[in-house]
Amino acid sequence: MASSPLGAQDSPVPRPVLPTPSSVGPGILNLLPVEERLELVTETMRELSRQTDPQSMARVYLRHLRQLLPNDGLVAVSRRDLPSPHYRVTRSSRWREEVDPWLHREKLPVVTGGILGELLYGNEPRIIEDLQVPANDPGYEHLNGFRSMAAIPMYDQGRALVLVALLSKNPKGFDPEKLPDLVLTGNLYGRASHNLILARQLEQSVQELDFELRRMEKVQASMLPTRLPSLPYLGLERHHQTARRAGGDYYDFFPYPDGTLGILMADVSGSGASATSLMAIVHTLAHTCPAECTAPGAFLAYLNRHLSDRCNSALDTFVTAFYGVFQPVTRTLRFAMAGHPPPRLLLAGQEAWRRRVLDMSDGLPLGLDRQERYGESQVVLNPGDMVVLYTDGVNDLESPDGKPFGVNGLDLALATTNPQTEKPMEKVVRALRHHAGARQIRDDLTLVLLRCK
Repeated sequence: MASSPLGAQDSPVPRPVLPTPSSVGPGILNLLPVEERLELVTETMRELSRQTDPQSMARVYLRHLRQLLPNDGLVAVSRRDLPSPHYRVTRSSRWREEVDPWLHREKLPVVTGGILGELLYGNEPRIIEDLQVPANDPGYEHLNGFRSMAAIPMYDQGRALVLVALLSKNPKGFDPEKLPDLVLTGNLYGRASHNLILARQLEQSVQELDFELRRMEKVQASMLPTRLPSLPYLGLERHHQTARRAGGDYYDFFPYPDGTLGILMADVSGSGASATSLMAIVHTLAHTCPAECTAPGAFLAYLNRHLSDRCNSALDTFVTAFYGVFQPVTRTLRFAMAGHPPPRLLLAGQEAWRRRVLDMSDGLPLGLDRQERYGESQVVLNPGDMVVLYTDGVNDLESPDGKPFGVNGLDLALATTNPQTEKPMEKVVRALRHHAGARQIRDDLTLVLLRCK
């Protein structure tokens, strides 16, 4: 018996040796004309490319191996995700039931040492022409009775992580000339199956992310008013559209005991789940604002202090905001702004609007400087006058050729609306959709219209 566990006649990637009829049985492919061999290989590749499950792909590959190099048995081992010198037996022709190594890894035996361990950690393809297996070898149950082996390593990052061992009951049962093609084919299969696993993991991650975004979308929707306040002195309309499942645009209304109405519009920088999370914080702060901070400037200062202290320094983001309080008796809108796009005031006329821009008071966005103070301005509204609040997603909405909608697009849509016969919100939304065409929006869009009665 040879001193090496691999047997006396093992050889590393061998020099080309012409096979002899007495030592190597002809494979199926050897007996076929070139055209038929090419057709067989092509059909195998096509079948592999159609697989969406790694276990099914493995069956196709193993069937191809039997066609390329007839064998009497097979065993496969893997050291993926295991410390040296451990390895896992993933397949064996001696097993009565097939185990899916990707779904039921816990059912597979983990061992160390032996012929299979030496081959796997040796990182080289081998042909063992006279296989001799000691009874104490951990692979004995899989290798006993076989007399030769073709060991095909599959590499990842330069290391053999998987080894497929083809087995024959006859000594010198494998043609050394075929080993290079087997290694090439095996590693192409190994890379394809690994990519398939990555694609499956990516799909699962996307599904989990999509589930979380749907949950976040519901969270955001729960923080926005389900119904607009019904008031005898002020008509309200809204339009809200997120760029993704969830975003950072926020609007709200706060009826106060003295009959006034607080109106808040805010826009968290960025989009997606992080913006929605910060929007939730803004919502909480706004609904817990103490009574002495309900004036517009004090309200924004309160939000700014808390966001500066607790959130934005860590999140590296900010919030623009408009907050106004409408007094129904005097029809006065008193307001303050924190870096937010200035509202449009449309003064009612018989056939056209007269436009003003409410840009008299502004300050830094919330969360940048806790010492920021926010001045206030006011405007008196007459019946029919309208205030248009919006987020910068309206300005930045791009056409298919990359042209932004801009404040000019908003002003044009409003200016061409007949006060007597058309609804301004519907006109603006149609203009936005026409401008965007088939282009997907990149930022949330929010509009709120206040119309004095």
